[in-house]
Amino acid sequence: MNKRRLIKRLLLTVLALALTAMVIIFVSYRQVTQNPEVLLSQIKEEADMHLSKIRQTATKNGIREWRMEAESASLVNKKKTMLLVNPNVEVFMTDGDNVHLTADEGIIYTDSNRLAVSGNVVAKTRLYQFRTESVVYDPDTRELRSDTPITVSSESVSLKANTMTMKLSSRITFFEGGVEGTISEDFKL
Repeated sequence: MNKRRLIKRLLLTVLALALTAMVIIFVSYRQVTQNPEVLLSQIKEEADMHLSKIRQTATKNGIREWRMEAESASLVNKKKTMLLVNPNVEVFMTDGDNVHLTADEGIIYTDSNRLAVSGNVVAKTRLYQFRTESVVYDPDTRELRSDTPITVSSESVSLKANTMTMKLSSRITFFEGGVEGTISEDFKL
């Protein structure tokens, strides 16, 4: 009986410590995402280089994938990242109708050319516009992905969803979770 009580107490203690750790991690993450200045100040201390008014183009096999301009950037070689302030990104599609993204901040993962933007993200193409809080560009799959709620609008379509994946090579876009919207009777495929 004593062993059983000891095991219960030990398991409860481990569970309490795990929950405490999760709460601490969650609170820390929320502070950083809701106050990007905290993240910027931490990264500026670690940064190997600070740049103002930066412009970069990513290419693969001689084909432009994206072009980016930002107000400023901090390069952190140890983490293989470049932190961007107010990035303006143009992602090139094969049919010439490019995606233009603007955001409050972004990160380029220098070892892969993966790009993530966040904070008031607005993306526009020739046909539509979408708004969300974060978008990630994966150069390996040539996809734009948003795991935050998104709204899409055009002259004939209005749509909301929890997540979006846009395949740039095929121009096929997938929406998941709580998808709702309206399509005008004038809509043409």
